[in-house]
Amino acid sequence: MRFLRQVRLAQVAVAAIGFSSFGSAVAEPEVKTVPDVLEVGALTSTFEEFQRTCDAAGRRLWGQSLCAPLLVVHPVTRVFVASTWPSGSGTGPWVGMFPSELTIANTALTWAGTTWVQLQGPLPDAPARRRALLAHEAFHRLRTTLGHPGREKDNAHLDGIEGRTLLQLEWRALAAALRATTPSVRTRAVEDALVFRRERRTRFPEAAVAEGLLEEHEGLAEYTGVALAVADARGRRALALENLDDAVKRSSFVRSFAYASGPAYGLLLDEAGPRAQGWRARALAGADLGTLLQDALRLGTPEPSPEREARYGGAALRETERERARLAQARAEALRKKLVEGPVLHLPLVRMRIQFNPGELIPLAEHGTVYPGARIVDAWGSLTATSDVLLSSDWKTATVNAPPSGPRDARWEGEGWVLELAPGWRANKGPRPGDLVLQAPEARSPAPQP
Repeated sequence: MRFLRQVRLAQVAVAAIGFSSFGSAVAEPEVKTVPDVLEVGALTSTFEEFQRTCDAAGRRLWGQSLCAPLLVVHPVTRVFVASTWPSGSGTGPWVGMFPSELTIANTALTWAGTTWVQLQGPLPDAPARRRALLAHEAFHRLRTTLGHPGREKDNAHLDGIEGRTLLQLEWRALAAALRATTPSVRTRAVEDALVFRRERRTRFPEAAVAEGLLEEHEGLAEYTGVALAVADARGRRALALENLDDAVKRSSFVRSFAYASGPAYGLLLDEAGPRAQGWRARALAGADLGTLLQDALRLGTPEPSPEREARYGGAALRETERERARLAQARAEALRKKLVEGPVLHLPLVRMRIQFNPGELIPLAEHGTVYPGARIVDAWGSLTATSDVLLSSDWKTATVNAPPSGPRDARWEGEGWVLELAPGWRANKGPRPGDLVLQAPEARSPAPQP
């Protein structure tokens, strides 16, 4: 163990073992030297620190242990370092090469007979952010193992002028509440945040459900990370304020907003007094975070007003959002021509796993959402895109621009994407000239006659 802590990964000869999706070994162990990309000793220390606190911390927040096996994967070389071996088949950290058919992301992953907290390496340098990331993903794993992997709906309203403006006004008010040093100032700021939140959800009737689902899924996970990253309330508030500051820098809020809203509301609820007791259980059951805070502080339902918006620079913010909307409309029109009008290649989504950046998504009305760069793994193989991929709203189809030529063996390349095809899969002509549709082998073969 001391040896592993003192050497770089390049110096470690490891056993690379392949596993099927059911966790059984599919190849004999092969001893090889893996690239110099992850520090085994530092990761081992991180694993040990997490395991010392995960049980008590999880039970304090959620009544359940957050302890879990940890798996860190480098996104380029696919080298991994795991905190334990699957099924107790070895001792010490497990080091190897991550299978190409699996996606690399911060998520809960069931592989090799184990449900892991998977993390994309290298981990954050800042200790608090590193602890927050581990706790965030451990919450996801806990929810997954309990049969609650999370549900989501489209939040396209957060890409328009009013949706984005009212969300950012809510964030500014939440930041003011977290910075407040007196109860009266904090209460007024919370009241302002709730007014902006209610106004947005009045303008967009679908927003309450759609936003609530993502706040339950990602907002509570990020709250867990922030709450457990540092020991003192001041440090936790500082992390939540960082999240709020970082959130406005993202090009898209539709899939990322809850990482800012969740910790802010969670910490304010933690400090809201006796009436907030039990709020976490109610939030897991679907209660709205804003409503929980309103009830805990016994706030009324005041109406929106120009004076309230003026406290947070509403006029200047709206002008900024109008200019952004003009540019976004031009971008959306270009994407519509590319990925809707075609010609395009359609890929059916059967058992999709996707790796993407949640802060860059672009809603494309009824057509779905554009992912500017993603890696998708499905029954047909893997798609690695450095450019735009359109996912339909029902998550049944992925679409890329049509390639200029056919595949070479199992590899197919288009503008900004590479498709590695599984055996038997190929593209047939689509319903429009120039379009292609990827089809499974059985879809092309006639059914046997009785």
